[in-house]
Amino acid sequence: MVRRQFLLPLLVLIVAAVVRIVCLDLKPPHFDEGINGWWCDEMAKKGYYAYDPSNYHGPLHFYVLFAFLRVFGRNLWALRLPVALVGTATVGLVVAFRRYLGAGVAFLAGLALAISPGYVFYNRYSIHETWLVFFLILFFWSLCRLSAGVDKLATWTLVLSVAGMILTKETYVIHLFATFLAGILVVVTGPASRSRALHLWRHLDRIALLGSALVGVGLIVLLYSGTFLNFAGLRGLVETFTPWTKTGMEAAGHAKTQYDLFSLVPNGLVAMGPFAKLQAFRPNWYWIKLLTVYEWFALAGVVLSLPYLFTGRRALRFLAAYAWLTLIAYSLIPYKTPWCVISIAWPFFFLGAAGLVCLRRLVGLVPVVVVATVLLGHDAWSMFRLNFKEYDNPRQMYAYVQTFRDYRAFVGPILREITLHPPLKTELKGNILLNSYFPIPWTLGDVSHIGYFDREESWPKNLDADFIAAPDESTPEVEAGLTRPYFETTFRLRDGMGLCRAFFQYERFKDVFPGRQPDFVPDQTQ
Repeated sequence: MVRRQFLLPLLVLIVAAVVRIVCLDLKPPHFDEGINGWWCDEMAKKGYYAYDPSNYHGPLHFYVLFAFLRVFGRNLWALRLPVALVGTATVGLVVAFRRYLGAGVAFLAGLALAISPGYVFYNRYSIHETWLVFFLILFFWSLCRLSAGVDKLATWTLVLSVAGMILTKETYVIHLFATFLAGILVVVTGPASRSRALHLWRHLDRIALLGSALVGVGLIVLLYSGTFLNFAGLRGLVETFTPWTKTGMEAAGHAKTQYDLFSLVPNGLVAMGPFAKLQAFRPNWYWIKLLTVYEWFALAGVVLSLPYLFTGRRALRFLAAYAWLTLIAYSLIPYKTPWCVISIAWPFFFLGAAGLVCLRRLVGLVPVVVVATVLLGHDAWSMFRLNFKEYDNPRQMYAYVQTFRDYRAFVGPILREITLHPPLKTELKGNILLNSYFPIPWTLGDVSHIGYFDREESWPKNLDADFIAAPDESTPEVEAGLTRPYFETTFRLRDGMGLCRAFFQYERFKDVFPGRQPDFVPDQTQ
């Protein structure tokens, strides 16, 4: 039994680490990763992260990225490694719930999270949500541990998990509000719950509470103030909610109106009675759609969580209430990007595992094993296909505005040249004539002389450069301004953009394309 209790969690942790870290730089950098890497470049110049309240992201992620890039070099693997490690640690934290929810629940939930298509995809992606999920689960773990008695460690982790949320992303207010409401719902369900809530407060270690609060506030002040070099960043803690609320309500191009719940209601009923009033809130089932496509185990958790809203263990009742409140809140907010699903779905992994363990007592082991195998098997296959085969397929809902792999047709020859000949970093000149060009600025950040022009009116008079990227339909205009021979090739940057064309100056890149003649020669055009 001791060997099994040690080996099974270790096996889950190994699986989580392998699928998150192996071939970590296989997927091209996302638009947002290019932005995050660019922020780290700015930190190297300024010496601190200048928090922008309209950026909707706290400073913690950037400081960690900055440290990893300094230690492991300026590359995509180093940019993603901290998130992959935190994602793996999150799985380990889920398994650590076996003391409070039972070994079967913790093991099943941990295994499902380890192979979840969405969690693996976004844990292999330098994004803030992974940190938020870690702190949310740590907060819940702290509550479970405190329910068992006075505990210094749980007091520290409870307070620092809240500080971590504040340092990560402004959506922490949604989760803390849902936690507060869920706590009230559990407390009012009976006198025993009210007594337990009072004990939970008494179990906080007072000295640890004071110490952790001081450390948490200190970290918030330290990082939001740019390590005391930009105190204006502290005002952003409050100022951010004005643009954040506006963007959330206006959707900023990320509305998923095709999943509005009332699109399923016949037109004649939409304007009648309660439907007319509910329609003003625009409830949306986009998150459920994601679960039905990718996360079958979590979807089972959505169904199996319903009984826990009214009965069952106190921790699971609280988690079910929190999960549904969070799901409803995110469903009502028009702004929807798929990576938010990992901060919504995690409680349903616990609830799905708890429901299966409960069903085992009712229907026996064999039917539950068959159901769990189908759910986990689907998720494992979807995870492999999404993360290692179709990571840039726009038909995959998680691959949202993802950079296509053939963007390497443009950046590859340039990176090869500066790797073989490092002095070229300061000698090469480039013109990027695209209206949207990230992650190129970070990928080619080591090249000193690159001009970025997002409108044709702003193009330089002299277009000649060692390399050029432009919309494919603008090829005649670009060629009309060139005076030297060039290799040409087409590439796609990401979904939603047209075909692009790359130009490589013949004399500079002829060793990269051996035996190939230039595709454009000015004299022939004339």
